[in-house]
Amino acid sequence: MSTLRHGPSRATLALFTAGVVAAHLALLLIGPDALHVSLGAPIASVHTLQTRTLVPPHVRAAPSAKPPVQRAAPKVLAQETPEPTPASNTEKSEPAQAIANEAEPATTSAEAQSPTAVTPPAKEATSPSELSPPEPLGLAVGALPPSTLISYKLTGQERGLTYYANGELRWQHNPTNYEASLTIKAFLIGSRVFSSVGTVGPQGLMPLRHGDKWRGEKATHFDAPNHRILFSNNKPSADLQPGAQDQVSLYVQLAAAMAGEPERYKTGSSVSIQTATINDAVPWTLTLQSEEALQIDGKPVTTTKWVCLPRGKYDTQVELWLSRAHAWMPVRIRITQVSGSFIDMTLDGIQPLAPLASTPGAN
Repeated sequence: MSTLRHGPSRATLALFTAGVVAAHLALLLIGPDALHVSLGAPIASVHTLQTRTLVPPHVRAAPSAKPPVQRAAPKVLAQETPEPTPASNTEKSEPAQAIANEAEPATTSAEAQSPTAVTPPAKEATSPSELSPPEPLGLAVGALPPSTLISYKLTGQERGLTYYANGELRWQHNPTNYEASLTIKAFLIGSRVFSSVGTVGPQGLMPLRHGDKWRGEKATHFDAPNHRILFSNNKPSADLQPGAQDQVSLYVQLAAAMAGEPERYKTGSSVSIQTATINDAVPWTLTLQSEEALQIDGKPVTTTKWVCLPRGKYDTQVELWLSRAHAWMPVRIRITQVSGSFIDMTLDGIQPLAPLASTPGAN
């Protein structure tokens, strides 16, 4: 006797679930910048709903009360003047009223210049210095990490849906040049690669080109001779600041700084680094938040946690956990959007790579 089935089969449900996961993950990868997402466009439309037409008509009707006050003052002054003949008293009352009316603005301007009127600006001048954060430290660069390939397990959440993917950070260098890339691999979606190539100098890494590749590629170019940073998507160029990095080389540059003088960076200290994406190049302020013990492959690993708070209202928050046992390279990277969606990458494996054999291109 056969049993009748109602509804879709298990295979159909499995395909449907995979499609939903792929669609949500695509939202992450399709975004303008997975490490620097701006959500301002959808929210900005709310500002067009402002209304300001209710109060002004009633406020402007109030000045009609002024004429009775201005007329009353001259009459008091006319009564206090000497008592000549009625005719002369009438003739002199009009000049007295005009003088009284002219004297009122002069008294008002004198009061505006009085010491009590200057006191509020003096208080405002002292308040910013009291609230300003500590000055960021300079980034003293030590030894660069050895050429390494780090594999990550990636857990993400988008619109309440949790998904899993893989990532890897590839880093290779020789005495004069370097190549680095951060890759995110997702089932049914493919890979998105953030890359950085450049030279090595006394101050560490000096990027020449930063790329973002997924179904096409966009790039950012560092024009050091002309002190400019150029964007292939026709965004306005930015002034190139000393020590500037991109969002991939930043990880290695910070590792090199920790390798040089780790005791120099204490809890609460911060560094400010101009960091370029494919959209802009603005200072990122990274603060050493705490030391934490993470479980990596079932073993406790002591890490130093750095946090880069959102630069603007709609920017992402970036958290990095650096490990001395791994040449200060990040063993965990977490990127959280303003909506609450996030990707969280935790070290899954590490293997040494050969030094960079050739000079990278800057095309």
